[in-house]
Amino acid sequence: MGRWGWLLWVGISGLVACGTEVQQAPGGIPGTTGSDPLPAARDGDLPPLPDTGLPLPDGGVGTPDSGTPDAGAPDTGPLAGEYPAVQTRVPVFELQIAPEDLARLDANPESDDTVPVVVVFDGVRATGQVRYRGASSRTLPQKSFNIELDPGFEFEDRDHFELLAEWYDSAKLTEKFAVDLFTAMGLPVPRARYVRVSLNGQPNGLYLDMEHVGKDYLKQHALEKSASIYRCGDRNCELTLQPGPYQNDFEKKTNEDTGRADLDAFLAWVNRSDDADFEAKLSRYVDVEAYLGNLAANALISNNYIEDARGYWIHEQKKDRWQYTPWDLNNALMLFWRTWEPTDPPITNRWPQSFTLYDPMVQRIYETRLAERSSQRPTWSVLDTRIWDRPALRARVLAKLETALAGPFSEEKADAHIDALWAVVAPEMAQDPYASPEHVARARAFLKTYVHERIKFLRGVMNTLKAQGSGPLVLREVAAGSGGYVELYNRGGTALTLQGYELTNDLRATSRYVLPTLSLAPGQGVRLLADGNTAAGPLHLPFTLSSTGGEVGLFDGKPRSASGTELTYGPADALYYGPLPSGTAYGRKTPQSEDFEHRPLAP
Repeated sequence: MGRWGWLLWVGISGLVACGTEVQQAPGGIPGTTGSDPLPAARDGDLPPLPDTGLPLPDGGVGTPDSGTPDAGAPDTGPLAGEYPAVQTRVPVFELQIAPEDLARLDANPESDDTVPVVVVFDGVRATGQVRYRGASSRTLPQKSFNIELDPGFEFEDRDHFELLAEWYDSAKLTEKFAVDLFTAMGLPVPRARYVRVSLNGQPNGLYLDMEHVGKDYLKQHALEKSASIYRCGDRNCELTLQPGPYQNDFEKKTNEDTGRADLDAFLAWVNRSDDADFEAKLSRYVDVEAYLGNLAANALISNNYIEDARGYWIHEQKKDRWQYTPWDLNNALMLFWRTWEPTDPPITNRWPQSFTLYDPMVQRIYETRLAERSSQRPTWSVLDTRIWDRPALRARVLAKLETALAGPFSEEKADAHIDALWAVVAPEMAQDPYASPEHVARARAFLKTYVHERIKFLRGVMNTLKAQGSGPLVLREVAAGSGGYVELYNRGGTALTLQGYELTNDLRATSRYVLPTLSLAPGQGVRLLADGNTAAGPLHLPFTLSSTGGEVGLFDGKPRSASGTELTYGPADALYYGPLPSGTAYGRKTPQSEDFEHRPLAP
């Protein structure tokens, strides 16, 4: 199976083909000129993803003496903006599993049932339990392992190990490079190092020993030892109030018996709070500098499947503060898939607002998955979307992005670190029984090319990102309850028509109210009554607005995807509001302002 079909099979990749000269497309949707369509599927591939039809955006054991980088210990934090030191030795995990137990694992690789294992790490022996791990990787030739040592056993102050085979990664460079990049940017991220694995005396290849996010992680990263760790459910890191029927809910990994009232309150705030005080409360309740840096880092690596990566949210209860810890950083278009043709070039033009309401991949994922389940809804992160919506927060993300482009993600520093990783990887991959030598030979150049071309693309779209939210037609004011309304306003310099525009009180809705054909002169507004009574006339909306908080979206409904489907991303304007008592309205301080306020209803 060729490049595009394999990406779909693994999980609907963001294969966006476009140039770097950027303009604003209709409806406020970021676009590019000179876009090329996706290549046709190759023989045996699944069908290509539908195009949007628009320009696309741009034994009680001791610990062996291995606590130094030379001995292969996990990397320690670097100086600001510098990559961590690269290990100079690859330690060995020897796994001994009884043949009958190994047969049990192979008979049902999707199971989470464990079997006994003896682990010898750098000559030191321990017993524990092992199972295969991963979502789409358990049936691959080279298996990943989840190992939990028995009580009383530890290696390097750890008793839980995630050994990632990274079979899809042609030379196992991508996730390690991503982890080191996040580290260089000062972001919370599980530590990773290369290890060699043998299984019952036979070489099993090069692996990534990825730090397990659990109680040990809290200790190693100086977080409150009583913190609650939540992991996003399958296909669900959206931070919505409730998961959809096609998603799993959050999984609590620590303090399991204390309930999840803290998480529910956090989700309620993310979804039902005012834009007016969003930035202040985000700074109070979230490790905001780290989170904004995470968005910038995602843009650098083209992090593609955040929804399916099952990242972690950690709540330090004494501080009442949340920290996000990413997972599966190989869910990125930076990856050199060993299922591609070895000569395939990297994809470097993925739109940088990953997993938001402004991401064209929202459309592609939605349409593809809708064919599998009628209940599918568009998937994107509420928090990430709201951050990109706020000018000051957006500016901080872009500043971090520019700092990284001039620092660790610059050609000079990134190339040097890739070369240092390659010095470790190359001799190991030459002995890996599952490697594809033809892919391995091109992997270093592939990753460098990705970095170089990604830098050009991101610099080319920076002005478009800075100009977000500058469209002429905006939501000026809303009120809730029986006298609720939505007021639109033309803040541009020319007249515009509402023909084809749509309103909704559910930003994930795929059916929205089509507005009447009206013309608004510059400086003119129109009020639409949110009373749920369209029979009363075209200026009456089919929905009401809740006084406990909600959302409103304005979309240009005229553009369609290649399949003729209405677009589910790229609103012309959107707002969130919190509790809105009777007699009050919520809106922009001035028509041109991006700052909001509560005010008494006009008589």
